[in-house]
Amino acid sequence: MKVVEKFAARTTVAGGLLTSARVRSGLSQRELATRAGVAQSTIARIESGHADPAFTTIMRILAAAGLEMRIRLEPVDDHDLVLHAIDELRSPQERERVAAVHERNVAKFVEGGRRAGPHD
Repeated sequence: MKVVEKFAARTTVAGGLLTSARVRSGLSQRELATRAGVAQSTIARIESGHADPAFTTIMRILAAAGLEMRIRLEPVDDHDLVLHAIDELRSPQERERVAAVHERNVAKFVEGGRRAGPHD
């Protein structure tokens, strides 16, 4: 996907957020800058990772794109770490067996979806 590849090269969180918001809103850098009351070069510098704006600035620019960022602190979900630790306790043969069963189950799931047909 071209948009994802475009964002993969971003070096800052702010740059990625701003680019994503702008593209999602269908705005050019100039349009977003006008709405946010900043220079187009400011948007370009943030998106390219050459500026590190204050949090309030990011929030104002996102609002100009019609979006808001919501941040929530949550307890760490160690589910994957636990599964990895359990897997490490298995022998290589048992890991292969589990992987084969998983592969068969995924194939059955995919086939069931094909038989069910497209859903909207």
